[in-house]
Amino acid sequence: MKAIFFDIDGTIYHPEIGISQNTIDEIHRVQKLGHKCFIASGRPTGFISKEVKSIGFDGFVLANGAHIVTEGKTIDSLTLPYDETKKLIEYVESQGYEYILLTTDRCYLKKESPHMYEFYAWCNIDMDSLCNDYDLDEVLKKTIKLEIRYNKKEDSVGLIERLGAFFYEKHDDSLNIEVSNIDTSKGHGIETMLNYYGLDVDDSYCFGDGANDIEMFKTVGHPIAMKNAIPMIYHHASIICEDVLHDGVAKELKRLF
Repeated sequence: MKAIFFDIDGTIYHPEIGISQNTIDEIHRVQKLGHKCFIASGRPTGFISKEVKSIGFDGFVLANGAHIVTEGKTIDSLTLPYDETKKLIEYVESQGYEYILLTTDRCYLKKESPHMYEFYAWCNIDMDSLCNDYDLDEVLKKTIKLEIRYNKKEDSVGLIERLGAFFYEKHDDSLNIEVSNIDTSKGHGIETMLNYYGLDVDDSYCFGDGANDIEMFKTVGHPIAMKNAIPMIYHHASIICEDVLHDGVAKELKRLF
């Protein structure tokens, strides 16, 4: 049995085409051969679209490894440190930034967040998972990831100065920062999943295209980069497949299995 991990955005999903039927068919074929197929994404549970859920993956490494689910249950989760996160939110609110709190089951976003609502509507997420009526203190106790949308590029300097207790990913082409527990990564999540199923590293494969996939590429035995991946990914890949718009995942699964 092999374990195959798939990133979503830019790997199996593209906003122009969604997820191709060829990709879905190949995932099902590989599963019928007895292999396990998992999602490994920066997205939390609430950001996994119905389209992705309907495919029938064997499990999920979510929120960059902060939440691991298989066989219908959570086998590991890692929350953000409460005190440091509360201080960070106090600063974010004082600056008038938008933010969303992500837990293992829901996403908490204030009504007064026009930029974020517009962005997530475009991102192919399950909008039913968004909640805008909540007790902040209670949600902070179970937050596994935080996303912040600041107002202008120079705002990132003061914000980053306050992220020493966290792992963060800044997107240079936007005004967004993703904040996670400093001890988590997709690699950590994959190790947890492999241990759960008693699989060796050499029995693991992954497909990815972005910076948050690098730890995943360093962890699995056979890392596969999409042709549309960022350049730094190529240095960590053993295989480069076709891009997402040309059924790269489907073609490589057919070749490998």
